[in-house]
Amino acid sequence: MKVGVRDIAREAGVAVSTVSHVLNGTASISREVRDRVLAVARELGYLDQRRAKATIATMERVVVAFDRGFTTTGDAAFRNRALYQGLKRECERRSLKIVASISEGDGVDAHDVEEIASSEKANGVIVISSGNKLDLGELVKVGLSLVIMNGEEQLRRADAVVPANAFAAGIAVRHLVAAGHKRILMLGTAGRDHLAARRAGFLDTIDALGLTAAGAIVATEDNVEAGEAAVALRLGETLGLNGATAFFCLSDPLAEGALRALSAAGLKVPADISVIGCDGVREARPADLATVNVGYEDLARSALAIIESRLMVPKPARSCILVEFGAELIAGATVGPPPGQLTSRDGGSAARPRGRRYRHVSLGGGGPHARLVSDRFH
Repeated sequence: MKVGVRDIAREAGVAVSTVSHVLNGTASISREVRDRVLAVARELGYLDQRRAKATIATMERVVVAFDRGFTTTGDAAFRNRALYQGLKRECERRSLKIVASISEGDGVDAHDVEEIASSEKANGVIVISSGNKLDLGELVKVGLSLVIMNGEEQLRRADAVVPANAFAAGIAVRHLVAAGHKRILMLGTAGRDHLAARRAGFLDTIDALGLTAAGAIVATEDNVEAGEAAVALRLGETLGLNGATAFFCLSDPLAEGALRALSAAGLKVPADISVIGCDGVREARPADLATVNVGYEDLARSALAIIESRLMVPKPARSCILVEFGAELIAGATVGPPPGQLTSRDGGSAARPRGRRYRHVSLGGGGPHARLVSDRFH
């Protein structure tokens, strides 16, 4: 059912002209009245209705660009699938057509993207990254509304939407500390920038909490088998777990590998040691794994909102923005108290807290997990 200003005025108990002034910013209205009118407009669905109408008027199709390294098959491709499926769903919801541009070489083919965008009369370009910083070359100079999902431009000349990877690592560490752990071992790998950010977030949080990291185990790849091999090798060494009572794994596949190696060594999780991952993509995480959802499936909402804002308020030069999503803790059975430490309520069984959401302030249609990180000149 279509909602109009008269419906809002009736529910808010104000005049129709007052609703019009609030929605259009054409007069000074008290904060109490303004907040009441906006709350009613939101509740009745008017704001979504108005936003959708504006979207239809300004956006019809977008070019989605991939480089040759982007794949939806293989061990770590679940992140790419989540990114692309999230974009497809959001475009379908907005009735937007997706036109793909796949580079045959390294990086993104600026000429191909520009040619496709011109022939298709596309409203903007979304570049989907696998987590690395990209060199977009001449593409940033062609005047298209351009947003990178899950990565940044090397020289920061393009808008970007990324998961809060360092922040997510901090959530994981704080969850382990809240369960009583003080010596935490990190399982990671040298690799993409998002893993480097999680590694930095782990170390920063350990330092901020005044703890001492129990060291790090480095896997050769970001997959289950490499994680399992790295942990098994460490367990066979003299140093062993180095007094650690918990693992923080930089990804869910690495966490699954750690669980396999610990089980093969006769260690029980979480009775002997706790394990937490980071990714949160449903298809890739083991059942009952404690992890942090970094919101891959939701990045598209912010990316399209940025393109829309560029179209509605065009400026020849404007600061580039980075929108960083927050993260959601997914509590699981793989985290419990350290060995020998009883919980105050149940006399020893591992507490299973409800999932907690850690949110940054919302920004311009970017969703409840989005926040503005910084402005950079474009």
